Amino acid sequence: MLRFIGRRVVIGIVTLLIIVTLTFLLVNMAPGDPVSAKIRQLPDSARETIEKKYGLDKSMFERYIIYMKNLVQGDLGDSYIYVGRSVNEVIAKNAPVSGRVVGLAIVFQLIIGLFLGTMAGLFREKIADQVIRIMVVISICIPSFVFAALLQYFVAFKWKLTPIFGWGDPIHYVMPVIAMTIGGLAGYTKYMRNSTIGVINEDYIVTAKAKGVSKGRLIRKHVLRNASIPIITMLGSSLAGLFGGSFILESFFGIPGLGSYYVKAVQDSDYSMIIGMTVFFAAFYIFILIVVDIMYGVADPRIRIAKGKN
Repeated sequence: MLRFIGRRVVIGIVTLLIIVTLTFLLVNMAPGDPVSAKIRQLPDSARETIEKKYGLDKSMFERYIIYMKNLVQGDLGDSYIYVGRSVNEVIAKNAPVSGRVVGLAIVFQLIIGLFLGTMAGLFREKIADQVIRIMVVISICIPSFVFAALLQYFVAFKWKLTPIFGWGDPIHYVMPVIAMTIGGLAGYTKYMRNSTIGVINEDYIVTAKAKGVSKGRLIRKHVLRNASIPIITMLGSSLAGLFGGSFILESFFGIPGLGSYYVKAVQDSDYSMIIGMTVFFAAFYIFILIVVDIMYGVADPRIRIAKGKN
């Protein structure tokens, strides 16, 4: 097990190093520069001072070496646009906001998705299955920001049940969490349906029925437990997808999360903020994938053994 975990950690570190390097090169090779964006209203004499302050007067290779040294120490750099604020401070302050919204959405996706998927699998080709499959198609075809716009119009504007914008109170979580939940619900439902259909045809299910196990106990103890194991593999990609989708939804609902800062950083050519947040998201995603891989290995030892042999 330790060898299994160690291999995943090494692969994750190498992947993160590649992502950091590529992001640094792409951002620094992009047209424009942060100094021009910063000193639009200042004389040209200010350029040299600002470039020296942020190390932009050095070559790209020198800046890369300096950045990597700072990164190893946990320093993601200072913002070019938000004077006196470091990328670490922005992430520490705003990541919990995005995390709470995404976390709630994941919980609701799991609960609702597992329930709908199980029902669709148990009532295959019946009316319940047909209705759930139509809902899945709608969820796949319509982007989450469309659901967000509809929620704003009906729930906030027409019915006046929640504020359209704002943040700070529990009521402000309602619309963004619902929009995120609907947008990512299809994957869990579809995956759980297929997994349930596969499980109910297994020999141990037939044996349990023959022994007189009640339908409720059969679903809870056998079908749901075994069909849910493959869902673990979806958690990593779901988290990444929700964080990516939160960029748009945070702008829709005025949420002061990382998404709004990331979009603003791109607009203002805030290189350190772009690179720092990309590194943070990549590190978080890789960490989640490692945890999910370990959980899957613990839940199903056959996966751990097979991967170890490979």
